[in-house]
Amino acid sequence: MRNLSLSKALSLALVSLLVCLALPALAAAKPAYLGFQVHSLWYERSTAEMQRELDLVQQTGGNVVRVDVGWSSLETEGKGEYTGWYLEKLDRFVKEANARQLKVIATLVTTPCWASSAPESLKQGCKGAWWERNVQNYPPNNPSDFGDAARFLTARYGTELAALEIWNEPNTERFLVAPNRASAYATLVKAAYPAAKEGNPAVPVIVGALAAADRPFLDELYAQGIKGYFDGISVHPYNEWRDPYDLWQPQWKKYTFLPGTEWIHEGQIAAGDNTPLWITEFGWDTCTGNEWCVSEAQQADYMVKALQILNTFSYVRGATGYELRDESTDKSEFEGNWGLVHQDFSPKPVLAAVTKQLHGELKEEPTVTLIVSVSPGGTVVAKGKAPQARNVSLKLNGCQAKGTHLIKTGSHGHFHRRLGFLKTLKGCRVTAQLPQSTGAASRTIPTGGGVAVANAIAVSPSA
Repeated sequence: MRNLSLSKALSLALVSLLVCLALPALAAAKPAYLGFQVHSLWYERSTAEMQRELDLVQQTGGNVVRVDVGWSSLETEGKGEYTGWYLEKLDRFVKEANARQLKVIATLVTTPCWASSAPESLKQGCKGAWWERNVQNYPPNNPSDFGDAARFLTARYGTELAALEIWNEPNTERFLVAPNRASAYATLVKAAYPAAKEGNPAVPVIVGALAAADRPFLDELYAQGIKGYFDGISVHPYNEWRDPYDLWQPQWKKYTFLPGTEWIHEGQIAAGDNTPLWITEFGWDTCTGNEWCVSEAQQADYMVKALQILNTFSYVRGATGYELRDESTDKSEFEGNWGLVHQDFSPKPVLAAVTKQLHGELKEEPTVTLIVSVSPGGTVVAKGKAPQARNVSLKLNGCQAKGTHLIKTGSHGHFHRRLGFLKTLKGCRVTAQLPQSTGAASRTIPTGGGVAVANAIAVSPSA
């Protein structure tokens, strides 16, 4: 669906060869918070299920849970009229989580009917099942009402919260209905941040919750003046059906995990924003009948790799995989099969895999990512990322420009080297390797004409 034709790809004057090389373990800066999304506050979830879900997160070695807190459920009947059953359930959830040494990322979402800016044709006097008419996904008429709800949460739970997240995926009509979603969301952010800080200044407020690595929407939020109204940016960089080491095509990095995360961080830097990044959703779907669907074995492999990649991002503060438990028993439901366990709590292979990773029982294998590109002028450039302050050896073979380039990575692990002109490097094999490593990965520089963009590959140290 998102593939470009070869001619269109070449018209971009960029042919990227993407190589990932698995290497021996090195210490990495892990995110402070790692855990999973749960939906324990849903009406149909019992206390026993809530406790079992939190037990599972604790057993994996996670230290945080992300949960959706519905403002529409918290104040259903009117401003300041807190819904008894829901508040009791929320109190229990936070208490039970903290008893297991789990912090909570509370994602404040959905507008109660009385506050919603939805048209009256949908609200209908707030009679009947207004939530089935999408009333809750419109922003409030009075943003300060949302701010008051944010203040209530931070004041009530304080540092039992790892963070308060403002809304979910506001860049999609599915979750925010407004003529200008960026403007509407920025208004919510500006109302929520000062109010939340009044409730408890020690609770981080994170904003964005972007569906995919939507850099254009983030740029628009900065243009709307959100800088100074948050303590971190959150994003959901799904890699669709692909291995997280698969960097995909550069023009589609919005739909990638590794390049997408870096692209969002670059956007922060460009805006003068030095707050941390939070990856509040990532994962793979074990559904059937959709191009995003993967096997349970692939899900296990990809989640472990994603956790290892996250350990290389010094600027990522927290990450929560989506999600802990399947929402459906129907394998054909796209939304229902993202869990580490099935709906009946029977485990998928991914549960044991991520548990070993989070408990440090798997050998950590940092990667070298190599991108070899050909500019419109015919210059061949190698750039990529490896463990910081390490030498990377780039060897050229099979062409008249044989030789070795030794590059030292910078403080963030990036490197960049001009290799020469395509006319002398056609057919040359570029091999990336850390000195003293037995592993290597290589690709041939395109000779021009009929060259497809290559996906990333992983090569074991013994290869």
